[in-house]
Amino acid sequence: MASLIKKKKGNQLYYYVAESARVNGQPRIVNQTYLGNAEKLAALVKDQTAPVPVEATGLDYGLPGALWLAAQRLGVFSVLESLWRKPRSGPATAHYLLLAAIHRICDPGPKTEVADWYRGTILHKLWDLPAERFTSQACWDCFDHIDTSEENDQLDQAQHRLLEIWRQQEVVSQRLLAYDTTNFYTWVASTNTRNSLAQRGRNKQGRHDLRQVGLSYVLDGMNGLSLCHHVYPGNVADADEFPVALERMTALLDRHQIPRGEVTLVMDKGSAALANTLELEKAGVGWISALPWNQAPEQLREREVEKLAPCSSQQPGVRAAAKPMVIHGKEYLCVVKHSASFASEQLHSVTTSMSKALQSMRRLSVELLKPKARFTEQGVRKKIKRWLSRQFLTDLIRYELNLHQGHWHLQFDFNHRALERLLARRLGRTVLLTNRLDWTAEQVAAGYAGQQQIEKIFRGLKNGGWLGWNPMHHWTDSKIRVHAFYCMLGISLLQYLHNQAQTVWPGLSMEQLIEQLRQIQQIVLLYPPLGEKGPKRVATVLSKQTLAQQSLAELFALQDLCSTQRR
Repeated sequence: MASLIKKKKGNQLYYYVAESARVNGQPRIVNQTYLGNAEKLAALVKDQTAPVPVEATGLDYGLPGALWLAAQRLGVFSVLESLWRKPRSGPATAHYLLLAAIHRICDPGPKTEVADWYRGTILHKLWDLPAERFTSQACWDCFDHIDTSEENDQLDQAQHRLLEIWRQQEVVSQRLLAYDTTNFYTWVASTNTRNSLAQRGRNKQGRHDLRQVGLSYVLDGMNGLSLCHHVYPGNVADADEFPVALERMTALLDRHQIPRGEVTLVMDKGSAALANTLELEKAGVGWISALPWNQAPEQLREREVEKLAPCSSQQPGVRAAAKPMVIHGKEYLCVVKHSASFASEQLHSVTTSMSKALQSMRRLSVELLKPKARFTEQGVRKKIKRWLSRQFLTDLIRYELNLHQGHWHLQFDFNHRALERLLARRLGRTVLLTNRLDWTAEQVAAGYAGQQQIEKIFRGLKNGGWLGWNPMHHWTDSKIRVHAFYCMLGISLLQYLHNQAQTVWPGLSMEQLIEQLRQIQQIVLLYPPLGEKGPKRVATVLSKQTLAQQSLAELFALQDLCSTQRR
């Protein structure tokens, strides 16, 4: 038999649980457990009577929630709603497009996975739309009603309306535009005749065996928001696409009454052809372009690093020098830029490629000496050519192939002088060309950084670090254009969040931002009802957050999502 007893020690009472039993016919305490003072006993009773949750569910909260809030603040959702009529019930086209963009950022995958993913996010509670309405078939049925014809391209109209709103909100600079092109391989069958965009071409990801589509992209060079894009056939060269893209850009400027002369267009060297330079002059816009190395003046491109003026602290490790020169029959400002970090990246790439090539050549030289080796000169040289195809390797590695007693003998060596010249005259250098004759070398170098932002976006799209463009199974031109639209829409939302994040956590990369927001989860706890009857009780709590996550949650006002749920 157990009972509660108390003992007074000094001025304090302490409580024990005592178990009594008869020992030799007499009542005795046979076991005694210490409980503590009155406060500790009360806390113990409270803990024992607290309800235990019967179920706990985690929801993706931080990343989809922040993207949804960004879409509202940037006016994206309202623009999409204004273009496509909202149905009497169920999700609108705006929901499908925005959900596709957010899904590509949070958990890239096919449309068959969207409904299950949506069910496990905060969007399910905020939108209050059943997940069954976002099946793969429902998504494509909705997208099939989007007009992508040249006469009434609704996606193009959406881009124009977004730019108009962003100009009013002053979130785009509209003075520095970055332009670049890339291509993406597809899984479109070779026998598919309903598709004219997916064509065979030289794929930049090395998938020459698949059909591909090209993408030309223009973004705000300062803030990174997408201004316009164009999907074109995969067999069109980058230089041939530029006049078409330039016409779209000038039409965009004229429509929004942005003076052409105040805009500076930044391009990569793939678009720096003579014909395109003439097109730029006709368009009346300012421009900065990277110049192919063999077209750059030798006396400027190989100038000693010590003779290049260091840039300000805004561009650490960068030196630049400018000189007016006649290029393509006209005087332009030519700038050579040297970046220490870029040089180190190139050196790492070169040494890695060189190490792999030398190891492959050593193994081949051993194979050639085996008695039963059967190699032809053409086959050996083809192997070596493939190994030395990476940039600079043909200058750094020398080899000789000789036939002796019926066997081929391979000798190779490392060219030390070529490496010294590469380090002193080539690595880390970029030659820029511009018609802004009144700009300084540092201004031109800083302006060109906008184009590097596009390259980061393309890498993020292809490796899935920012937003997963692939997998791409779309079998018609219309579906490909819709796919490109919501991918570029997602990039704008990400860039907006990233720009804001720099105010509270400077130096935070895009990958780090995505990971920090992804780790913010909402835990939903389901408790039993208070009595025998009645509904089960629900409580929500956010996962434990790091200091960076707390700063981002406060910046993006993620607490607004909780208040929206309660309402």
